Amino acid sequence: MYWTLVKIGLIRKRLRTFLTIMSMFIAFVLYGSLNTLSGLFTGSIEGLSADNVMVMPRYDMFGKLPYSHVNYIETLEGVEEVMYMDFLISDSIESMMEGVAYAVSPNFFEVYDRFETTEQAELALRNNPNGTIVGQLMADQKGLRIGDRLNTESSSLNIDGTNNWSFEVVGFYTAKQIKGDELGAIINWPAFDEARMSQKGTLGMIMVKASSAEAGEKISKQIDEHFKNSSYATRSGPESMVAVEMAGEIADVELIVNSILLSVFFTILLVSSNTLAQSIRERTSDIGVLKCLGYKDLTIFSSVILEAITICLTAVIAGLAVTLSLVPLMESMSGGMLENTVSVTPSIIIGGFLIGIVIAFMSAAVPAYQALRLKVVDALREG
Repeated sequence: MYWTLVKIGLIRKRLRTFLTIMSMFIAFVLYGSLNTLSGLFTGSIEGLSADNVMVMPRYDMFGKLPYSHVNYIETLEGVEEVMYMDFLISDSIESMMEGVAYAVSPNFFEVYDRFETTEQAELALRNNPNGTIVGQLMADQKGLRIGDRLNTESSSLNIDGTNNWSFEVVGFYTAKQIKGDELGAIINWPAFDEARMSQKGTLGMIMVKASSAEAGEKISKQIDEHFKNSSYATRSGPESMVAVEMAGEIADVELIVNSILLSVFFTILLVSSNTLAQSIRERTSDIGVLKCLGYKDLTIFSSVILEAITICLTAVIAGLAVTLSLVPLMESMSGGMLENTVSVTPSIIIGGFLIGIVIAFMSAAVPAYQALRLKVVDALREG
């Protein structure tokens, strides 16, 4: 009975029903896509550890810290190991997108265990000051093999008076979860520090392997408190938390996404409410006839609600299905950087259905109530 009434309501004005579903469909594609990508900027992607404490310059994301910070951190209780690194960064944005060279301490792979390589590659890197372990994604894109030379131009001046740096590929590394992390090259910090003309004895970041997440929080506070009044003040915290803070310095991505979605869904609510109200007004005489034939008020009321739910859930299913199909496309267009990084999580899907149901009830509430209270005499008179 209900399905018959719902079907008649949907096919009465096919074009209007189609356009209403399409407007909601676009809204839910936008909802799914924005929430899927927002994890890249909010630190909610997998692979960021709460046990590893990241120590960075407080006031400059690309600033430097003195090596003496490492000596102090190693004395703190709960610190299992300390890894440090600096960055060989190019002035060219295009070159940076092709990969960054990380000058790291010898224990890099022991502390930063989301990166994996072979023992042979680690040994070769230690024995070759000018060696490099290249990310598998970078190697695939550049066609690099063991023994090849990796050449890069950096803002750091080499002792030969140029900005040109060259390293011998001695192995490859992979990232456990974030495929884009493979777009880099690992080099020896001691050799790099000796070879550069300026900023010797400085680091871009320190990574502390804590005994537990609780110890990590305590260590973070100790480090920041100790260097609070120093020329080299620090910003410390779990890797996942610092990633969120760094993204927040660029923009509050989560606020932007939520604002866009709120505006879109508010507009969709107005459109769907107006569309459904107009549809009920056009069916005033039909509703009167149905009541004359013995259909109860509650039945008419329920059919209007179900009609709205059908429209909304159709849009939700179609929108989220398209979002799921877009994920492989995003990964392909990123050149593999987003592989295993972006995904439509269960929370996004559940949230989409909940939003769809809320919009359905809110848009159908007034028209359904009007149909419920409509008297047969008034309906036939207006018809």
